[in-house]
This record gives sequence, structure tokens and C-alpha cells, in this order.
Amino acid sequence: MALFRYTLVRFFWMALGLFFVITLVFIATRVAHINVWFVHLEFPDTIYFVWDEYVVFVKNIVTRWDWGSIRGEPVWDTLLENAPITLKLNFIALLVYLPSGILIGVMCALYQNSLFDKIVSGVLLVLGSIPSFIWIFVFILFFGYTISILPPQPPSVETPLYWRIAGWIMPVTALALAPIAKFAGMMRNELIENKFADYQLLLRTKGLSKRQVLFRHTIRDSLVPVMPEIAPTFVFVIVGSFFVEKIYNMQGTATLLFDSMFQLGFGFYYVVIHSPMVVMICTFYSALTFLFIFLMDITYAIVDPRMRVGKTK
Repeated sequence: MALFRYTLVRFFWMALGLFFVITLVFIATRVAHINVWFVHLEFPDTIYFVWDEYVVFVKNIVTRWDWGSIRGEPVWDTLLENAPITLKLNFIALLVYLPSGILIGVMCALYQNSLFDKIVSGVLLVLGSIPSFIWIFVFILFFGYTISILPPQPPSVETPLYWRIAGWIMPVTALALAPIAKFAGMMRNELIENKFADYQLLLRTKGLSKRQVLFRHTIRDSLVPVMPEIAPTFVFVIVGSFFVEKIYNMQGTATLLFDSMFQLGFGFYYVVIHSPMVVMICTFYSALTFLFIFLMDITYAIVDPRMRVGKTK
């Protein structure tokens, strides 16, 4: 019952947050569009005009799930065509950097201060210091064009399956390197700290071996401080995926968002701002973030039995 009540409260706040995002983005984009293309309007007239449009926009969403259209095509249908690429990229990266970072951190803690630990820690420090959009540039130039072992841009659907799978290696790796370094460092430090905790001696006196203590207790206890960092890291990776998608020419929501705000003409980009599409994509990113954070909060109770979601005492 407590979990059900907690879920209802969280979904209420998520809905309120999405409503705020829709309101803020719609008004901001419409005012910007009017200022760019209709500079003769006074500010009060602009606000009144935008407010009337906003009321109609929200009413259409609530009553007909109509988010508007661009060139006669509903923006909701366009999002459904492009969103799977963004979702696949971010969740594949999550499945790579989270277990990889934890596993590397465990290995470094087991061989603390060894040559392996020093080399891996140094390499991770370098990897974690370089942004994902730099990595994707380097990967495209080196692996895509210099030695030509990976596709320099997303392969078409007509190419063989192995080549289409290879097209995901560079963008996923570019997004995963910094989070791997982050989680590996956190896991290593937590394990080393817990190795000297008092309860470790108690468990050993009860007859458990070092391996049993490590895998039954130490790793699980070390995961508890790491869990709160998963959601912020996921959000950080989503932001990075915007640049990776655009640089790698992936037809996901990042490219869709860029094309709905800027258009190439006469040798330069100029502002167009298609408000319905911008609002739809920003709402999509916000909803994805809210939902992932909520799922992480529920997962805390599984990893740490002392935490009970929805409890007030």
C-alpha cells in the first residue's frame, strides 16, 4: 500500500514536471519565433498572442492527443519513427558502462596497489577526462576512415547484419567511456573502504571465507552508495548522446530536434523553430529522465533492504 501511494505521488509530480516543461518550452519557442520573424510586434502583443496559442495547444493534447504537425505530418508520428534510435543508443550504452564499470572497480579493489590496479586506474583517469563528442570524432577519423574497420556513419538497412551491428560500436563506446571510469573509481573506493569495516571481522569470525564475505556482503554493501549516481549519469549520457547522434549522423531525436530549430540555406544555418516538434522532443527527454529516476528509486529497496520506498517512519 505504501509503495502504491508512493507511486501515485511520484507520477503526480512527474505529470506536473512535464506540464511545466511543455509550458516553458512552448512559450519560449513561440516568443523566439515571433521575435525572429515578426519583429514589429510589441512585447505585450506577443505574450497575448502566444498565450492564446498555448491554450489551444494544451487543449488539443488533452482532448485529442494532438501535438501539432509539421508540413502536414503529425509530430507524434515523427517522434515514434526517430525515438527508437535514441532509446536503443542510450540503453545499450547503459548496459555497457554500468556492469563494465562495476566489474573493473571490483577487479581493481581485489588487486589494490598492484601494477594492474595502477595501469587501469591511470587509463580510466584519461578516458574519463575526454568528452564523448571528442571520442566520436576520433573514432570516426581513425576507425572509420584511417583503418576502415568500422562504418564511419550509420549503415543502411540494406547492408549485412554484422555491418549494421558494427555501426553501433563507435557511438556506444563514445558514450560509455566516461561513465565506465566514473563507476569503476567509485566501486573501487567503496570496496577498499568496506574491506576494513568492523563487520568484516565479525563475518570472518563466523567462519566465512574472504571470497564469501566479498561476494555475499562487501560488493552488495558497496553498491548502495553507487546506486544514487546511476540516474544522474544516465541524464549526463543522454545529453552527450545529443552530440554523438548529430556528429555520427544518426537519425534519432537529436537530429530531429536540431532540424526543427535550424535550417540550412544560402550557405549558413538560420533559425526556424518549429514549436510543436521542439516541445514534443523536450517532453520526450524529460519523461524518459523522470521515469528512469523513478525506476532507480524503486531499485534502491532491492539493493538495500534497509530502505523501504514509501515509508514515512
